[in-house]
Amino acid sequence: MIHHIAIGTLHPSLLADFYLQLPGAKQSKVHYFESGEIRSIWIQLGAVILMLEKGKNESPKKLVFSLENSNQTAWKEFLTTISVLERTEFTVYFEDPDGNGLGLSSYPQKLPKSLEMS
Repeated sequence: MIHHIAIGTLHPSLLADFYLQLPGAKQSKVHYFESGEIRSIWIQLGAVILMLEKGKNESPKKLVFSLENSNQTAWKEFLTTISVLERTEFTVYFEDPDGNGLGLSSYPQKLPKSLEMS
């Protein structure tokens, strides 16, 4: 099981604003340097914590979220607010404001028709 994924960013607050728009995302903690500057913002994504950490831009090649029946409407609404870069039968690919690769996948089922126009 994955406990957390850490992404390095020059702008934790800006990135947090983006990720908190994802269906089901909830901010869980904010950590500060002694100077008062934000060091990291933790966002709960189901059982996984996404840690947005101040520093060099670093991330996994792609971070892909699961499409579930319970969150299809919310994802459809979210996808209308961003630029979709690519899509396959199973996955929609997009980026966060730092250019990190993201996706939404329904694998092994094909993406539902309701997401085709997203």
